[in-house]
Amino acid sequence: MQQEALRSAHESMGIATQSWSPLGQGSALSDPVILEIARKHGRAAAQVIIRWHMELGLIAIPKSITPSRIRENFNVFDFSLETSDLAAIVALNSGKRLGPDPSTFA
Repeated sequence: MQQEALRSAHESMGIATQSWSPLGQGSALSDPVILEIARKHGRAAAQVIIRWHMELGLIAIPKSITPSRIRENFNVFDFSLETSDLAAIVALNSGKRLGPDPSTFA
């Protein structure tokens, strides 16, 4: 759920957007598009997703308790995604929430 309109509103107001569950609770890690982009760049799927968030100017804090994955998740500063990679990831937007909707959460 990429929420383009909300991100745009945040940007216009100078608000930094934090991505909750930036790896889709792990579900995005097996997406064929993500895996192909990862293969092309010689990276892990999580690295591609984290880098996508960074290139959009989002704050992504992925959860992991595994030291090797934490190190891997941090190792995203020495590569960039191509315009076609960014577009391919944007095209994956399903608009579905993984958690509760804050506008109806009570």
